[in-house]
Amino acid sequence: MDHGSGIEIELINEKSIRVQAGQSLLEAALEHGIPHLHACGGNARCSTCRVLVEEGEEYLSPPTEGERALAGRMGFPPGVRLACQAQVRGAPMRLHRLIRDKGDMELFLKVQRGTRGLGEEKDLAFLFLDVRDFTPFAETHLPFDVIHVLSRFHSLVREAIVAGGGRILSLAGDGVYAVFGLEAPLAEATSSAVRAGLRILEEVEAFNGCYLETYFGHRLAVGIGLHAGAAICGEVGAGEGGSFTAIGFSVNVASRLESATKEVNNSFLVSEAAFSLLADAPPAAGTCEVALRGVTAPCRVFLLGRPYR
Repeated sequence: MDHGSGIEIELINEKSIRVQAGQSLLEAALEHGIPHLHACGGNARCSTCRVLVEEGEEYLSPPTEGERALAGRMGFPPGVRLACQAQVRGAPMRLHRLIRDKGDMELFLKVQRGTRGLGEEKDLAFLFLDVRDFTPFAETHLPFDVIHVLSRFHSLVREAIVAGGGRILSLAGDGVYAVFGLEAPLAEATSSAVRAGLRILEEVEAFNGCYLETYFGHRLAVGIGLHAGAAICGEVGAGEGGSFTAIGFSVNVASRLESATKEVNNSFLVSEAAFSLLADAPPAAGTCEVALRGVTAPCRVFLLGRPYR
């Protein structure tokens, strides 16, 4: 595009560029070879493209609904706009890009070369699992025995999750966090997650009966929480230490449900949002509402496990 007769805007301490009326600040920057961060793809779902307008804010289009919502949640001060939403309508205009240090530039260039993006919103099913009262076992058995038992337990959990198309994002000690739906529709993924949870409960019972009680005089009990919803997925960390993760409010709900299994006295809690997606739902022992830390409204859950006592 020929910008010779366009509108001039100054990126303070960087360069001045000429753009056409109606272009967004993000489009203009990218077109001029400026690697302006936009982790969500320019959809007002992140704040990485934000700019501080020093002069000429009146020459930008009014904030969109999505921009207003994000600005309110993030507490943007006056003059801060999302470059992906703000369209240029006149001049003069001077502004700062707020995220543009060397580390950000390197990360942006890696994404442009085809590595996994900075973040992607996906609808997923989230499964959290934790071993109940494992500390007494760890305190009364040899460390090598504890590691051996945990390895056997991790193996059966991993097999159930992978067989259902899930991906384990965290497996540390006696806790597991897995997601379903990275490669499948949400309803199908949620059904797979429920089947994986039920299989884990069955496998743990078999492991107790044929091995753990016989050789160690102990039984494992687990708590599983499952919820479905949106999350932001992407790589965190740098270099060889980077790892894929999914974060968001829905993830927190699933984690809280796992903790609530103790309060409800049932080993597998599935949120109503997830249960409603099941085409062939398994029989539930009942339903109840639970108050989850950090969640305003009570969450209705379906009881798919067994009582602990």
